[in-house]
Amino acid sequence: MSLSVGIVGLPNVGKSTLFNTLLKRQIADTAPYPFTTIKPHTGVVEVLDKKLEKLKEIAGGKNAKMVPATVEFVDIAGLVENAHQGEGLGNEFLGQIRNVDAIVHVIREFEDDSVPHVMGGVDAKRDKAIIELELEMAEIKKPMLEWVNRKKTDFEKVDELIKRAYELLDLITFYTIKGGEEIRAWSLKKGSSVIEAAEKVHTDFAKNFIKVEVIGVDELITIGGWSKARSAGKIRLEGRDYVVKNLDVVEFKVGR
Repeated sequence: MSLSVGIVGLPNVGKSTLFNTLLKRQIADTAPYPFTTIKPHTGVVEVLDKKLEKLKEIAGGKNAKMVPATVEFVDIAGLVENAHQGEGLGNEFLGQIRNVDAIVHVIREFEDDSVPHVMGGVDAKRDKAIIELELEMAEIKKPMLEWVNRKKTDFEKVDELIKRAYELLDLITFYTIKGGEEIRAWSLKKGSSVIEAAEKVHTDFAKNFIKVEVIGVDELITIGGWSKARSAGKIRLEGRDYVVKNLDVVEFKVGR
């Protein structure tokens, strides 16, 4: 099951604009009116990964495909004061928040007469308290990070937000190299076993698992490739009880 991050906040704080910036394409209705976004939009966003790019350089062929890890974001319509009592379709929107695993709370600090504030004026401290109270009254307890929106389009640091969301979900990254043709980063819950990692790659890998070859990505990059690392005795063999570490490069050995 994929983990997801819900983008929440009052109406007209910039949630859908942030969402569209994350996706780098316009797919959500962002008109400046409360309740514009009725159904939650979901998008899968790539995690910027320079190690993956380096890995492709040393392990991939000329036309190798590079597949980054991802984070799933859900654009949830704006909550209003007393949402937990059903105000402004509050019950529906709170229900959508219950379906995500973590929250990005967008807090507005920008002034713009063309984008009216639902509370009549900008007050970040008040807005923060309203959303926190609504979540508390609805008994929604999730990992949460705050994203302060100081300008209507203040989203230049989206890569930082994606990284923070990834960490908020308690995810690590491991890598696979498929015949030099596909270099891929996979997300995995911290503390997961190698069998759980194998299942993400292919269910048969988990079923027919024999062992796994492992090396840290930084060490592999420094050595200059898998065959060189093997010759240098740097590839480790691990069994089914191995707990995958962040930035492991793995190759599964499976039976038939």
